[in-house]
Amino acid sequence: MARRRCICLLLVLASGCKTIPEDAYGIDRIRFSGMEALDQEALRACLASQERDRVTLAFGTSTERECGVPPFDGRRVSFDLWKKLRKGWPTLDSAVFDRDVQRIERWYQARGYYDAAVVSTEFDPPAAAGNDRIIVTSGGEAPCTREDDDEGCKLTIGIEVEEGEPVMVRSIRVTGHEAWEANKRERVDKAVEIEVGKRFDEAVYERSKRAIRRLLREESYACGSVLGRVEIDRDAKEAFVELYVEDGPRCTLGDITVTGNGKLPADTILAVADLKTGETYSSLSLADAQRAVYALGALASVNVTSTPRLDEEEQCTGVVDVNIAVEPGRQIRWGIGAGLQSGTIATLTLQQDTRISDVHLFGLFEHRNFIDGFRRLRIEDRPKIVARDPLFRFGRGFLFGNELRVEYRRPAFLEPRTTASIQFRHDWGPDPFELFRRHDLQIRASLSRPFYDGRLLLVGALNYDTFLTVDKDPRFPTSYQVVFLDERIIVDLRDDSRSPRAGFFFQVGTQQSPASLKRSWQYVRVTPEVRGYAPLPLSSTLAFRFGVGAMFLFSRDRNRLDLVGQALGPQNYRLRSGGPTTHRGFFGGFLGDPGSIDSLNREGFDARNDGGLRRWEAGIEWRVPVTQAFATALFMDFGDVNRGEAFRFNYIRAAAGFGFRYQTPVGPIRLDFGFLIPKWQVVGGDAPPNAFNIFRFIKGGVPGAIHFTIGEAF
Repeated sequence: MARRRCICLLLVLASGCKTIPEDAYGIDRIRFSGMEALDQEALRACLASQERDRVTLAFGTSTERECGVPPFDGRRVSFDLWKKLRKGWPTLDSAVFDRDVQRIERWYQARGYYDAAVVSTEFDPPAAAGNDRIIVTSGGEAPCTREDDDEGCKLTIGIEVEEGEPVMVRSIRVTGHEAWEANKRERVDKAVEIEVGKRFDEAVYERSKRAIRRLLREESYACGSVLGRVEIDRDAKEAFVELYVEDGPRCTLGDITVTGNGKLPADTILAVADLKTGETYSSLSLADAQRAVYALGALASVNVTSTPRLDEEEQCTGVVDVNIAVEPGRQIRWGIGAGLQSGTIATLTLQQDTRISDVHLFGLFEHRNFIDGFRRLRIEDRPKIVARDPLFRFGRGFLFGNELRVEYRRPAFLEPRTTASIQFRHDWGPDPFELFRRHDLQIRASLSRPFYDGRLLLVGALNYDTFLTVDKDPRFPTSYQVVFLDERIIVDLRDDSRSPRAGFFFQVGTQQSPASLKRSWQYVRVTPEVRGYAPLPLSSTLAFRFGVGAMFLFSRDRNRLDLVGQALGPQNYRLRSGGPTTHRGFFGGFLGDPGSIDSLNREGFDARNDGGLRRWEAGIEWRVPVTQAFATALFMDFGDVNRGEAFRFNYIRAAAGFGFRYQTPVGPIRLDFGFLIPKWQVVGGDAPPNAFNIFRFIKGGVPGAIHFTIGEAF
């Protein structure tokens, strides 16, 4: 049966294969020789003649290159895996190929190789050099071997290039900005990417001019321009670069208008944009306004444009009019569907790693202009089936549950950029850490405000959480309620929030529960974290993180709370670690000491880990792209969770592993394999036993865990 299915699949794929036209040459390969300094793939991107597409395993610069876009000398190691069966054959056109030969020489000149030349071309079969059509003899024979009786022939083209010596930059002179402040002059100088002693490149030269123009607009010079002049001494192989900065007058904002909004309130759009007539113009302010308006959620597109006013002599007046062009989107959205969730769970205040995985249905209703003013109402319900074991292993049973969320959000609350929201969440079903059934009811009222183009985010909220245990068993936590404030400060200096390659990220979250209630605690919870990213060769990225957490309990209801709860705090907010976004050597929530304060912990697949009062985590990961959508990673994770009031940094609990990523619009789908390193668990001591049935990759071998989720680990 399996063989029959494979044969059917091959037949389906084969039926989709494109064929070579009967009288044409299909270009299978274009091979370059003599290219020592520059990247062949960067050149291929500028040619009209292309070889047949293949799935390529590449380490280095991106496989999807754009014509004329640096880098041009990126080093790569690549392997062709197989041809894309459903892609058609590109065919030879002699006129197009002749122009491609000219393009190659012009492309080299743009890279600074003014003496470069195509010295020879070779065709296999040779008959293609004389005619791009297959000429059949009177006897019906073709001058080549056809792919099939009714198909054309496969063609390989060889192109030999003589690069010569490049023109090097001898001097760079930037003028026109001498009256600027020293720090602004330095920014202009840094925007020039051309370097003395390096190869001159037209694309880098033009990109430098664009960068200076962008800087002028950031500094309020809306009418500023950059003039350039390059002298090339082809005999001496030297280039002399001059750039002149014309700043013009510093500009202010004029009329601020909104177009295309239809029935949507323009006053809310103007308020959120936060642009005022008479304020200093800056392209950064306009970009920030565009992001803020689009974040309202009810608009399909937003485009903020500026138009400098000119006088009768066509000179800049220093006033810039701004138009916010919008296109309304669907105000009411609803849908039903099905999905999977594995490895993490998000409440109204925290996102935590967990052991559970579920299969769920969902239904949602969303109104993005509720009661006018871009207020948003969202209702979502998820009935779910939760596996007792991680990774959707339902063999040991499952539990039913349901999660209902309601959110009301109001933008421009009190001031233009502050957003207010009220959220409600009711989760009935298995606890994500210990699998007993409970009701978890949360209500949250919050304010959030971004600053500095969204690089800084401040969030503050008031929360109420009531936790009602359904399964009555002395081993389970008792019911409780807690009222607390929480605050979050996020500083995001990454180049990309979903797949960062460079920059830093810092966040600190705090909780304070000041109220003395029945079945409750008074506590403070603090969790700072820092992450960093550095680009490396082969287009790879080195990422690291370090975080700590501390829970301080000041009082608790000793008459109504269970012993574990009295010692460690509320079930939902204890410090835990282990899982796909924290420590990948453990399943979700199981880093730390097994066992229980009152010796009531269970073992095996029904095990539990109670969490702790102190936590530290560290991780380092090397991410290497293989194709445009596929990447691999090597990582090491460290950390500890304990119930004492001191951090145990000698409990390193080291794990190493590897993983795979597949890029999607919502982030990478990620599969990670983590292995605990036996001798790197506790410095100067023995590692505590693992309470959970940690998956063993090799029978009797090194313990570890598998994680399948969406999004980078950090």
